[in-house]
Formats: sequence, structure tokens, C-alpha cells
Amino acid sequence: MLRNLPLKEVSGFLLLCLLFFAPCSGFSKEKKEKQPKQERLSTLYKNARMALKNQGGQDAALSALLGALSRPELSNKQRADIYYTAALLEESLNGVENKKAYLKQPYDTARFFNKLCSMYNQLRLCDSIDHIPDAKGKMHVRMQKKTQALRIKHRRNIFGGGKYFLSKHDYASAYPFFDLYCTYRDQVKGSKEQTDSLYHQAVLWATLSSFLCGNYSGTIKHIDNAIANTNLNNATILQEYKVRSFAHLKNDSAFVSALKQGVQDYPQHDYFFVQLADWYHEHRDYTEERQLADMLIANVGARAIHYYAKSKSFLAEEKYEECIAYADSTITLQADFADAYYNKGIAYLNMAVMAHEKSSKDVRDPQYAADRQKVQDLYRLARPCMEMVRRLQPEKQDLWASPLYRIYLHLNLGDEFNEIDRLLNPGK
Repeated sequence: MLRNLPLKEVSGFLLLCLLFFAPCSGFSKEKKEKQPKQERLSTLYKNARMALKNQGGQDAALSALLGALSRPELSNKQRADIYYTAALLEESLNGVENKKAYLKQPYDTARFFNKLCSMYNQLRLCDSIDHIPDAKGKMHVRMQKKTQALRIKHRRNIFGGGKYFLSKHDYASAYPFFDLYCTYRDQVKGSKEQTDSLYHQAVLWATLSSFLCGNYSGTIKHIDNAIANTNLNNATILQEYKVRSFAHLKNDSAFVSALKQGVQDYPQHDYFFVQLADWYHEHRDYTEERQLADMLIANVGARAIHYYAKSKSFLAEEKYEECIAYADSTITLQADFADAYYNKGIAYLNMAVMAHEKSSKDVRDPQYAADRQKVQDLYRLARPCMEMVRRLQPEKQDLWASPLYRIYLHLNLGDEFNEIDRLLNPGK
């Protein structure tokens, strides 16, 4: 067809083809550019051995070795060996800082300890790879004795690292050390360090440091062992930390279970009873709330807080006579229990409202005067209760101001009513 085209048109067609295909040659050239050649694994190990021998260049050797983990062709055996060699490099870096300290040269204490923490983590990764079963489901563990020996060698320094950061109030940095110390406790068995005199301290500090830095999962991990290895006073506080941790983790079932355990094991510590009673109250389990109070009254003796819980539950159920009776029992044991006076006062107020609703509204009705007198008597009974709440908790105006307003209004107490009215309506 080109033979039949004029020369001018043939030239234009060829030029168009050249413009169209020109970029393709560039793309093909780019494809031919060589990728940087990866260093052989044997070379990386050689560099690592040289760094360990010369006590220099460990960071570079470590980075290169860990970078090789992304190679898809590596076997699990090779990966485990890489992690173990990385642990040796971390140990060597720790040794560099240790040598500086020995020679009384400036050294980085945090780096000294953190390198051991990193070493432990490399050993953990080594073990996790080493324990992967083969295609037949069998494990061929090769590295366990070596990793265990390296951990035991530096175990006391791991404990020391936790203490160092704890002394700085750096709880987030302290926790990983105590966690590692406690996690690998079982590996001490059968070794020269079979008697572990530091474990009781380590598990307690692992629990406290994790709680203080907001690592509540870490708290839960160690807290049962901490409770089992401390005295009664500490155990009581730790059980409270356990409850609070489950609350932060929003684990309701574990939260309630920990509260029940606290009530059972530490009945004298009101925190567990109060929290569990409040839980029942919020979920309208008023019978459970009262049974809990009765159980403690039977086991440890009557306490004001126990009777108050019963009073509160009866108030919620609108059983006002029972509410008043247990409020009185509470006040008998603790005369300044403001909330008990509040319960009693509110009960009388509600009874007054109910009595007013049922009362005769016909002034000619013989029952009218008796009904009115009954209502007034209930308001008179409510008055000293609410005035006592005000006296005991003057700052909590939202509790007593509105009830007293109603009481003074219905009892026609002008001066008292005006004073409360000014409190409720300051701009009036």
C-alpha cells in the first residue's frame, strides 16, 4: 500500500511511526537496568563475626542481618539462626557500654540495659521460629539450650534494668524488663540459678509498673502471681488494681468476678463491697445487692455501709418503710452518714407526695383534715433529714436545696423558704 502513496505522505507516515514507538525503546532500556546485588548470607554472617570479634560495627552488621529476613527464599532454620546471631550482636553492644563503665568512661546506662532487653526479644523470635513444626507436624528444636543459656547469663542484669527505670519513675520502660524476668522464670529451673530470690519482687514490680503506665493487659498478665507472692496488705491493694484493670479493659464479666473474689478474700476492705453493690444497683439486681450486704453482715459483723446499701436498694424499689428502717440502722452505727439521711429524707418526701395524691381534696369531707395532717407530718419528718444533709455536705447544694425548697413551701416556713429560693435563683 505504501508503494501507491505519494512520497510526501509516506514520509509523514514513517515519522508518525517513529514518534509512536520511540518511548518503547526507553521502557525496554529501563527494564534492563540491573537491581543491586544482594549480599550473600554467608557474607552477612562473616561481617557479624568480625563485629563480635573486634567489638566494633555491630549496629551495621545487625541492621544488615535483620534486613535479610525479608528474603522469601529463607528457611525457618536460617531465620532462627539470624535471630540468634542478632541476639549475640545486641549482647556485644551491651558489652561495649559495660566496658566503658568498668574503665570509668562516660557510658549510656539506658542503652546498656535496653540492649539486653533487645537481646531477649531476639531470642524470643529465635525460639518462636525454632518451634515451628515441619510439614509432617514434627518439631525439631535446635536452639533452645543456646537461647536459654544466654538468657540465664544476663538474667540479673535484666532485673537491674527494671529497677533502674523504676527509680526514674519511667514505668513504661521498666515494665518490659520485669515482664521478661518473670516470663522466663521457668527456664531457671535446673540451672545454677534454680533458687530465684528476686522473683517475688520482680512480679510485684511488673504488676505495679504496668498499672502505673496504663498497660492494663500487662497488669492482668502478672497480678495473680504477684498476689500469691506477697503479704495480705499488698494482696488487698493488688486485688483492687485487678478490678480497676478489668474496668479499664471493659471486661465486665472479669470485673464482676474480680469484685466477688475481693469480697470473699478481703471482706474488711470496703472497696470491693461498694463496687459490687453499685454494680448490682445499676443493673437493678436489688435482691443480689441486699444478699451481698447480708452475707457480709453475717461474716464480718454489721457495718454502716452494709445497711446503707440495703436502704438504697429499698429506696430504688419504692419500699419506703424498709428504706427508712435501714437508713436508721446506718445512722445508729455512723451518725454522720450523710447519704443515709438523704435516703431517709427522700423516702419521707416521696411518701408525702403519694399521700397528697391520695388525700381528699374536698374541704367539706371529714377525711380532708386528717389527710392534710398526714401529709404535713411526712414533710415535717423529712425536714430534719434534709437539713442534716445540708449540714454535713454544704457544698452539695444539688442534693439538699430542691428537697428543702419543697419542704419549706409545704410547711409554710417563710424565712427558710426565702433563703432557699435565693440560693436556687440567685439573680431573682
